[in-house]
This record gives sequence, C-alpha cells and structure tokens, in this order.
Amino acid sequence: MPLSLDQLSTIAADASRIRAAYDLDRDARIPWSDRWTVRSVARHVAAAHHGITGIITGRPTVDFGIFDRLEQPPKNDPGFPAWFAAGTHALCEALRTTDLDEPCWTSIPEDRTVRYWLRRMTHETLVHRWDAEIGAGMAPASFDPAVAADGVDEYLTLAVPALRTARRSPAGPPVHFACTDAEGSWYVRLDGEGSCAVGATPVPVAATLRGPAAGLLLALYARQSLDEAGVEFEGDPSILERRDDLLPRA
Repeated sequence: MPLSLDQLSTIAADASRIRAAYDLDRDARIPWSDRWTVRSVARHVAAAHHGITGIITGRPTVDFGIFDRLEQPPKNDPGFPAWFAAGTHALCEALRTTDLDEPCWTSIPEDRTVRYWLRRMTHETLVHRWDAEIGAGMAPASFDPAVAADGVDEYLTLAVPALRTARRSPAGPPVHFACTDAEGSWYVRLDGEGSCAVGATPVPVAATLRGPAAGLLLALYARQSLDEAGVEFEGDPSILERRDDLLPRA
C-alpha cells in the first residue's frame, strides 16, 4: 500500500497536534508508559524529524549516527516548539523535493530508499500524535482509515518479521488480520523459530483479528486493548496469551 506525497499533510498536521498537546500539558503522563510524558513524546518526534531530514539530505552515506550529533533545545526551553516546527517543515520539504526512489540509508535492508522514510515518518508521527493527545486529555483526532491500514501493513510486513528474527521468537499457527473500513487483509505465517511470512493469499488460520484500521493499528502498538480498539477476535484464545512471544512488540 504505497503512500504518496499527500501524506506530507498528515505529517504536518499530526506534528502540529503534538505541539498543541505540549502547550496544553507537557508534564502529563502517557497512559501506556510509566516514564513517558507529553514532553517526552514531543521531544522524541521533533528529534526524529530533524534527524531523518539529515539522513535524507546527506544520503546515501549519513546514517543513524546523526542522532548522536543532534543538538536539541534544553528541557522546557521556550524555543522548543519553534525548533520542533522547523524540523517538521524541513522534513516535509526534503521529502517533497527528493526523488523517493533515491538511495538512502534506512533501518531495514528491504528498502534503502527515501520512500521508506515518507512512510515511516507518517506512522511514527501519527501514533505519537495519538499518545500526546490522550496524555494531555485532548479528544484525539480521527485516523484516516487508508493511512491507518498502511500503518498496519508496515507493522506486520516490516516490524514483526524483524522483531521475530532478532528475538528468535517461537513458531506458531497462522493469524489473520483484516480491516473493516479500508482495504487490508494479512495472513501472518509463523512457521519456524524467528520466521515470519506475510501475504494476502488466504491460508487456514488459528485466529482472526478484525476491526477498523485505526483500532488494529493501536492494538498492534499496544496503545489499546482489543475491546477498546473495537477489534473482534475469533479463534484459539491461546494466541492472545502468547501474543508477546508470537508477535513481539517494538
């Protein structure tokens, strides 16, 4: 589900909402974490926007080491919101003016192009926008179903295989994920230790998780329970008990 440059407006809008949450209550706790605050979320996303801009403009040799050299404003610096906004603007400009198929360092070997960062920053900013709004007590803005479905696709096809390989996760039965409000159906096969194969071709499964794209995304990122996310579960209940072993979280 390739994204287009239209997603730059999503990045910009979600970053703006994070800054609004920061202005409202930067010390508010994030419900899913015992250490993150709205401030933590805002600083994390702002740093990502600045750092990834540097990776894109310094392609193809600049890598994650750029974050070791990134100079951030001190905690509670009144200039932080402007620094954040400047980073988002620079990121969007870099993505808008660069051929997305240009070679570029990325965190996965499967896609070493600028296009990877358009997608990654879209979903990074989107999920953390939800964190910041919930933490600050704001009514979270809705997710575009197509964007959320692409976030599910990214998580299942890129994050889960990488995490299973790194953690040598145990084998398990196939699991089906399906969106009810957008295109998206994934059959996840966990045939061997550390292995993961994801496709759209139906296979016999032990369980199905079906719900709105936003709900699936938030449930996969452990932001909401299945009930909170409006996701229906059908099948072997032991899949849920083994969830962290079979489908490890980042």
